[in-house]
Amino acid sequence: MPIHVYVLLGACLLAALVFCIYYAVPLFSVARWRKHCNEEASPLDPEVNAAKASVIVYSRDELTGLERLVPALLNQNYEGEYEVIVVNEGESAQIRDYIDSLQLAHRNLYLTHTPDGARSLSRKKLALTLGVKAARGEVVVLTTALSIIESDRWLAEMMRPFNTDAAIEVVTGVAVPSEGEDNARGRRRRSFDFCADCVTWLTAALRHHPYRGVEHNLAYRRELFFNNKGFSRSLNIQHGDDDIFINEIARADNTAVQLSDDSLVRFDGDIFNITYPEEAVRRAFTGKYIRHGARRRMVTGSWLLWLWIAAAAAALVFDHSNWLTAGTVAVTGIAMLLMLVAGWHSAMKALNGRRLFCTLPWLLITRPLRKCYYRMRSHGGRHFTYS
Repeated sequence: MPIHVYVLLGACLLAALVFCIYYAVPLFSVARWRKHCNEEASPLDPEVNAAKASVIVYSRDELTGLERLVPALLNQNYEGEYEVIVVNEGESAQIRDYIDSLQLAHRNLYLTHTPDGARSLSRKKLALTLGVKAARGEVVVLTTALSIIESDRWLAEMMRPFNTDAAIEVVTGVAVPSEGEDNARGRRRRSFDFCADCVTWLTAALRHHPYRGVEHNLAYRRELFFNNKGFSRSLNIQHGDDDIFINEIARADNTAVQLSDDSLVRFDGDIFNITYPEEAVRRAFTGKYIRHGARRRMVTGSWLLWLWIAAAAAALVFDHSNWLTAGTVAVTGIAMLLMLVAGWHSAMKALNGRRLFCTLPWLLITRPLRKCYYRMRSHGGRHFTYS
């Protein structure tokens, strides 16, 4: 056997080994952590003094969403005191009338809004800043009017890390699209890319390298917000409230991940085929302001798969008649495929994603190309990013 074939087979073995250990094995950590969070989910010890929470709901004149979300928030089974603050972009008579009708029975419900003439800054960050300033709770829990909260223990689970560990200052939860609502072409690709995005930041956070969260399900201590001077470092950027800002305040010793069933939030997925590409472009832009080290694992996995394919193909071309060459390629390929499918099946099940099998390798191989496409769009379209 020629020496260059030995080199290629060595590259196949090395790529397969690193792929399985460095990339595939961490995929199982998401499901393990969700199981752990579910085991920890129980009523708070009566001797523990539950912190007061302020739930801030960001709205953009989304009355229908508020009609679904606010009653669910007002009926939370939380051991401590809490308030609900709805912050709308601009004044809305319909939303004001709706909130007024609920305030008669719920004294812990409040409404505020951003000035209609606010310009040259992120209106969402202005809205959230107003909400945090109006909050009287020790912890602010952020969500949006597009969110769907199905459990009356959602707030209790998001507050659990704060109430059980005084060192925790940031809690990141998960939000997933509503089940079965995205049936447009490319739904498997979008489901995989969305879950891959979640797995990237979740596995980083579980390895004590937190760098982002999701706008629908996020909490941090109010004092931490003011100590960081709010969003002052990125006010000129329209987005970044759940990634650039979290990257500024989250550390290994002050951040917890909450993945219990009760903490899960859903959001409207009926136009996910439109909203996901826009979000991907937004994340590509804000990602330039976030440390890259925590995100390299997922990217490395795709390139390792490319390396294995190139080395395996070259080895077969140079020495296709040798059973050792064919056997090495077959064994390493099957091992990688089994680890890939098992790991992603575990992660996507934990994140309520679609079940994928045959399309998984192709989606993983082509993911770097899609990421490059979104990055190019983020460079050329400032209307996606700047106010």
